[in-house]
Amino acid sequence: MKEIAFKYFEGLATDAELEQLLHWLRNKENRIVFNSYRLDWKNGLKSDRFPGGGEASWQRIQTTLGQKSFERWQKSRNLIKFYRVAAIFFFVISLGSLVWYFTNQPQAIPETFTHVMTDNGQISKVELPDGSLVWLNSGSKITYNNFFSAENRKVNLTGEAYFDVTKNEKLPLVVDCNGLLVKVLGTRFNVNAYDAGKTAEVVLEEGAVELVNSTTNANFYRLKPGERVNVNLETSRYSAGMVNTTRYTSWREGIINIYDLSMEDLVKRLEKRYNQPFELTSDVKELRYTFTIENEPLEDVLKLMERITPIKVKQTDETIKIDIDKRKMREVGR
Repeated sequence: MKEIAFKYFEGLATDAELEQLLHWLRNKENRIVFNSYRLDWKNGLKSDRFPGGGEASWQRIQTTLGQKSFERWQKSRNLIKFYRVAAIFFFVISLGSLVWYFTNQPQAIPETFTHVMTDNGQISKVELPDGSLVWLNSGSKITYNNFFSAENRKVNLTGEAYFDVTKNEKLPLVVDCNGLLVKVLGTRFNVNAYDAGKTAEVVLEEGAVELVNSTTNANFYRLKPGERVNVNLETSRYSAGMVNTTRYTSWREGIINIYDLSMEDLVKRLEKRYNQPFELTSDVKELRYTFTIENEPLEDVLKLMERITPIKVKQTDETIKIDIDKRKMREVGR
């Protein structure tokens, strides 16, 4: 760099050499070395190189040249600072734009489900997010997702439930019974779907409900108040008729009305109500019963059944076995 400096002092440096020298002078320590180069170059000059005050003129020229060189270097330095600040500014703006973009994009909300279950031997009352009330019979379950009352009012039911539905014409409530859809706007009704996928029973107390085949999505029946519809989900056949709805809905008050029910169907209700497994012999399954259970213990219910039909009840481990009492059968035949 000393050679280029000497050429600069003599005014012989090329533009490329001047650019190289200016780049080198950006370092503070190099500027100190540059001054020493200038002294060496000056001391090596003969006195006749500065005739008639020429040395003072040369000093002025060197000062001017140095100032111009420094200004060029300063401008170059400021330009670098500008680009550096501009780059930082651009990065901040870009980062802010990216943050705004991602925070303002619609976020997909994952679907989650709420499950409400009632143990055997229990009855539960539930309030849905839309204010509708549901009573769950023993051993029953309802499920609904986190969009309930905002985008849908769909409830999946296993078991038996009584619904008191808040009216919403824009968003009907739909009860899915694994093959049967019960569609309502605002009403009170009971759904029995204990035999999941095979049969379902709907009893309407008030309002109106529509029954929809979940496979074809076609409405096939509209209930009237006081009507009961039993649907065979395997064959899509159904039967309808007017009933005393209290017989089918009083369970939510702890009252079970047994009306012309076979032993096989009765035992299913007793298992749910008392959380007790039963075992039946084939010759008792078709015996039929009509009576009311309120708060009686299971022992009293079984004694009543023994009085009105020729059966014998026996407890074996955790299971209650019911068989025909042949002695009573003989007495009846006399």
